[in-house]
Amino acid sequence: MQYKEKIIVILGPTATGKTKLAVKLAKRFGGEIISADSRQVYRGMDIGTGKDLREYIIKSQAPSPKSQINSKFKIQNSKLRQVPYHLIDITNPKKQFTVAEYQFLAYKTIDEILKRGKLPIICGGTGLYISAVVEGYAFPESQGTNRQSRIIRKNLSRLTFKQLLARLKKIDPATYKIIDQKNRRRVERALEIYYQTGKTKSEQLKKQKPPYNFLLLGLTFSRAVLSQRIEKRLQDRLEKQGMIDEVKRLQRQGLSWQRLDDFGLEYRFISRYLRRQISYDQMLSELKKAIVNFSKRQMTWFKADKKIRWFKNYPQAEQLVKRFTGFPLSRE
Repeated sequence: MQYKEKIIVILGPTATGKTKLAVKLAKRFGGEIISADSRQVYRGMDIGTGKDLREYIIKSQAPSPKSQINSKFKIQNSKLRQVPYHLIDITNPKKQFTVAEYQFLAYKTIDEILKRGKLPIICGGTGLYISAVVEGYAFPESQGTNRQSRIIRKNLSRLTFKQLLARLKKIDPATYKIIDQKNRRRVERALEIYYQTGKTKSEQLKKQKPPYNFLLLGLTFSRAVLSQRIEKRLQDRLEKQGMIDEVKRLQRQGLSWQRLDDFGLEYRFISRYLRRQISYDQMLSELKKAIVNFSKRQMTWFKADKKIRWFKNYPQAEQLVKRFTGFPLSRE
């Protein structure tokens, strides 16, 4: 049997503390973290996407070289060091970033980490990104001409959002089930793929297994506890971290209101509040509900994968990783 390099994946719904746990595992096993979050790839979208870059800073028993990873959180104390992280802040939010681009960069990053003799740890909650890497989706190139694409987009733009959703549900129920049903651009894109190629988005996700052995570890809580964690985190982001100011800044920097709306969740509802379409209380209530529903969609995606090993705490995760990799624990 051919040996396959071992990769750890920490996944789960939003607000479960995946990053903090991944950092602890990286410290223990000499790992580097690859983000699997479809919004953390964008520069300037920090609070709303939960980058939590300070969580990558850990205590070290020995001085380490000055970190070059993120000057925003310059490390002054020689007893602190920063766990290397990747695929965060890599593109402009004005640009579209596709899952195919993510997959390419993720494989490239995995190989670079392995060459350094480190353990790659993929961490995030975007199910499609994780599946694209673990399952090895082979993304087809568009078969339509630019003119055909423009005609398709023009025809789709004439439909109401309700009509688009109804059409997607009929044509591609698998994609309809997991797509953000409040994001018109994503729904249009799924339909565009079908009209360009004659095959649905879900049909086109063929698989070519990558040359790695993955351990998928899932972290979650009961619905009641997760709802409480979501509410507390949302309050902190709004009242202490300055999430509203972040949205204002992005808009001043040229990000359109429509683009902010397309990013969903915090960016959608805060932008509507700033345009006075809803009150602050409405924004808070509707945003919390939207995040809870988002976490449910995440779990729907993850529950379909029977290879995921669900765990409850860090010691369980550490033992699973130790048995899987055979690595000794790091002395740092």
